[in-house]
Amino acid sequence: LNKINQQDILEFKNKGIIGEEKVFLIVDKPENMQILNKYLPEDQHPQGGKEGFKGWFRVGDGQIAISREQLNKVPKSERFQLRNEAANKLIWLALAFLIISIIRFIAGYFQVIITTIFSQKAMNDLRHDAFAHLQKMPVKFFDVNPVGRLVTRVTNDIRAIDEMLSSGVITIIQDIIMIIAIVVLMLLLNWKLALVSFAILPGVVWVIVIFRKRTRPVYREVRKHLAAVNATLNEHISGQKIIKLFNQYKRKREEFARINQEYYNASMKQMKLFAFFRPIIHVSSQIAVALLIWYGGGQILRNAITIGLLMAFTQYISKLFQPIDDFSEKFNVLQGALAGAERIFDLMELDPEDYREHLKTGIRLQGAIEFKNVWLAYNPDEWVLKDVSFKIEPGEKIALVGHTGSGKTSIVNLILGMYPYQKGNILLDGKPLESYAVEDIRKNVGIVQQDVFIFSGNIRDNIALNNKQLSKEQIIQVAKYVNADKFISKLPLGYDEPVMERGATLSTGQRQLIAFARVLAYDPAIFILDEATSNIDTETELLIQDALQKIMHNRTSIVIAHRLSTIQNSDRIIVLHKGVIVEEGSHFELLEKKGLYYDLY
Repeated sequence: LNKINQQDILEFKNKGIIGEEKVFLIVDKPENMQILNKYLPEDQHPQGGKEGFKGWFRVGDGQIAISREQLNKVPKSERFQLRNEAANKLIWLALAFLIISIIRFIAGYFQVIITTIFSQKAMNDLRHDAFAHLQKMPVKFFDVNPVGRLVTRVTNDIRAIDEMLSSGVITIIQDIIMIIAIVVLMLLLNWKLALVSFAILPGVVWVIVIFRKRTRPVYREVRKHLAAVNATLNEHISGQKIIKLFNQYKRKREEFARINQEYYNASMKQMKLFAFFRPIIHVSSQIAVALLIWYGGGQILRNAITIGLLMAFTQYISKLFQPIDDFSEKFNVLQGALAGAERIFDLMELDPEDYREHLKTGIRLQGAIEFKNVWLAYNPDEWVLKDVSFKIEPGEKIALVGHTGSGKTSIVNLILGMYPYQKGNILLDGKPLESYAVEDIRKNVGIVQQDVFIFSGNIRDNIALNNKQLSKEQIIQVAKYVNADKFISKLPLGYDEPVMERGATLSTGQRQLIAFARVLAYDPAIFILDEATSNIDTETELLIQDALQKIMHNRTSIVIAHRLSTIQNSDRIIVLHKGVIVEEGSHFELLEKKGLYYDLY
């Protein structure tokens, strides 16, 4: 009957060729035949129809057919024996269903485990690569990118990608497979009904394409404003002391409220777009059902299809649009992940600083420094250093003096290779700066800045900076040499005393002594001090001056001076004004000239 057209079957039924009476199939075997022959005769001329079947009859393939009416004449106990094969099949079917359920559970469990392992491994590698890439970026990059914005890229943006990998991708793949399977099945059942059912799909695809184009910029805006919120939070938390001292609570609250409102507005715009998209999928599903009922109803009236086939197709449409609906739910996650991925890969595509690792030799410099007609601009045509030339011999002690913004720190930054200069040459031990690996240069230059950065951890780690070659005894030795041991030994845990980020629990003088110990532990050939401007108590000041003399002994030393009383014993003083060297000489020579140095002094 499956091979006969439905319209022909209906015509055969109307003519009585095919009856309405159902028959059961029983396996043709001796024990079944014994029961049947006991209660029922064999129907030699089975016709069915109005007269009905007279007994049982053979239908080939080792099977016997019997109507329900005739089967009910067999006692119940023996009737069950006749249907034993069917019962066994039901048992096996139930077992198969149970086994499939167990397999599905196990597969689902391992799917979650494998997906999680894959996504976490991918995110772990991506976070590591992003952090490593950030570390290789030039200092200028960090000058123009707030910390909070960079933190957002390495955390929130990567988290958005993780959400897509851990759940979205698998669900989307499953949905695509489900859609393909249902489409193929519908086409095999009745290709005309299938095409009517699919009539709405081009419109759905068009909506998805338009929605994607509209939402991508919105999701970018959300990520951008989230980064702004994080950057503002980072800045305000870091600057709490200043905010409190200058009563900036109200202004900072208003500033954060404005940035937070912009993030809220962008998020609401994103939600409104998404709220518009999902109902369209539901409406499309209902339109597809309406089209199917309209066309399929006409086919039923013409006896071209059965009502059962039409009902099956309505169920298939529901199944077809369910994955599309699931996809619309995941679309939010997908767009957020794509926006996050764009920001991450934009970061990864930026050119890192050239560390010239192929030139690495581990060389120990003598300490000679020479600037030849050096020009530096951080921004085009805004010259910070103009035609600067000077030479420092190994072991010489030099002081850089000048008003704020005169270019003192810029000279130090160039020696360390922090920024590229535009004109001139810089030589270390008579060789161009560019002929050394950046790591070799920085190993030979030790610097103590105005604002000493202390990492969270303990004092020993802050001195050693993860240098495994330094023993505890060596750390204590350098700390004693620069007078840091005097206050460290008084702490409850000594060198294991925990310190908070930026050394909030330590005084300015204590942080500077730790920085001296840190520099001395690396034994650099060149020592640079950006002198602290804050006031330090007399006792600590004396300890610092003593430590300075020890560190500067037999080393090329450069001091950026803010208090001229500390540099009188320098071998040479270089006076800068608006990026130009205006005076050079010893303390007394410069006083005699009665120039800018004389005015500063």
